[in-house]
Amino acid sequence: MSCLINFLNPKLKPSVESDAVCEDGYTAANLIADDAEQLERGFMCFAVCKPPVEVVFDFPKAVDMKVIKLWPACGALRSTAFELHGRHDGIWERVAFVRDLGPGVDSVTFCYQSDYNSRSSSNSATASGQPQSEKVFFFKSAHKILSSTNSVKVVIRATERCPPVLRKVQMWGLPARSLDKADRELVKSIWSEISDPYGQRDAVQANQGQRSPPRHVPELRELSTLSIPEEFLDSITWELMIFPTVLPSGKVVDQSTIDKHSEEEAKWGRQPSDPFTGLEYTAQRKAILNLALKARIEKFLMEHSEHFKAVPRSLGSSRLRRRHASQFASSTCLPGQISPAAGTYSALSNAYKQQQRKSRATATATSSTAGFGGHSPPAAKRARHSHHGTACATVTASSASTSTTTSTSATSSSTIDQAIQQALQKITRFSQVGTVTNSTPACCINCRSGQFSYEIRTCRHLVCRECLVLLSQTQVCVCKASFRGADVERYHKLDP
Repeated sequence: MSCLINFLNPKLKPSVESDAVCEDGYTAANLIADDAEQLERGFMCFAVCKPPVEVVFDFPKAVDMKVIKLWPACGALRSTAFELHGRHDGIWERVAFVRDLGPGVDSVTFCYQSDYNSRSSSNSATASGQPQSEKVFFFKSAHKILSSTNSVKVVIRATERCPPVLRKVQMWGLPARSLDKADRELVKSIWSEISDPYGQRDAVQANQGQRSPPRHVPELRELSTLSIPEEFLDSITWELMIFPTVLPSGKVVDQSTIDKHSEEEAKWGRQPSDPFTGLEYTAQRKAILNLALKARIEKFLMEHSEHFKAVPRSLGSSRLRRRHASQFASSTCLPGQISPAAGTYSALSNAYKQQQRKSRATATATSSTAGFGGHSPPAAKRARHSHHGTACATVTASSASTSTTTSTSATSSSTIDQAIQQALQKITRFSQVGTVTNSTPACCINCRSGQFSYEIRTCRHLVCRECLVLLSQTQVCVCKASFRGADVERYHKLDP
């Protein structure tokens, strides 16, 4: 069976409406919101509202609905009875209902009985891990309605002495068979980009039909008596880990174990969650790769490689870059950007390298031209196998090398000075007094005191704090040059 799609994901453009009066910030739009905070807030009616309350979900394309999951409680408030309706040929028909939900029920899952039996027979462990989720089956006539529907209505029939609430809704299914093939493929392609929580599924393995990537665990030799430390073993499969990952519950398992568990959860229309607690992953609660433990495992395998049949040089390095690239913080800068720590040194080194390349090219061209009387050198001939020919070639190469070295050393001092001057011109310095000229003395332009602390950039005049207050009233300097507040900056000078 194909992977189910949550058609209430905001990327698939669903819509929702309700005629009930809602509390501020708890409208029905929260059930399909793209913002995580709004999505967690849920739907809540005004305090005086009484059931029944209808919430209608519409889809852009027809959907073959398979699973509908509701979360009835929002804090201490709880809804206890629901009805589901599907629209077929413009007529609403009831497809399922549930009533008298107990306080221990965290969620309600509506599905077909045939799908439930086929899955529960092979995934009883997964089903038993969700004791707080109550299963409710669709009516036998629901398939005719839900196999191709554009709208689903959720009716809140009863509450536990509180206004109607609905914390979260998920509707899982497949594109209806009545759609064109292009529309079905478009919906599947959109979902494939948002369904994988890690976003890095190997295309080769998908083509081969593999459910989970291979682990490539090194196998022990037959006569090996090596004991593997317990901390290197998966908490669920009890096998050696290659990508040790810390779960929100604190347990450490291999990444392949998390992948398999997420795929099993997706079959039931559930989001990826912690295998030990059942809590869904969020931006703050998610699995994190344990790099320190991974390094220790690799070191252990390398030190005891004689006990294994084969040990890779770097365990899982390529897969690590694909799957966990988002979990590493890059400390490098983007291309074309200069790191703030580089500062003046980067500017000096870059300018010097450019000048050095130009000087080497000029020196090489000059030495080559001078060695051949101002003409371009002739094409090289095949050297003869004689002592005389070898000696001549050695002398010629030695002369050319000496000429190039002399020319380079003669121009190196000048190129370094030019590089330094070019780099220093681009550096803004506030720690020394600028060049003093006859027209701009190193004193306040108004009172002529040496206690100046500000500079007017439009006319480059220095001014003290008291005079700056007076000049700011008219925004005109003593030299009749106008300026604004943004043109005045703090001027730092060294004490003489």
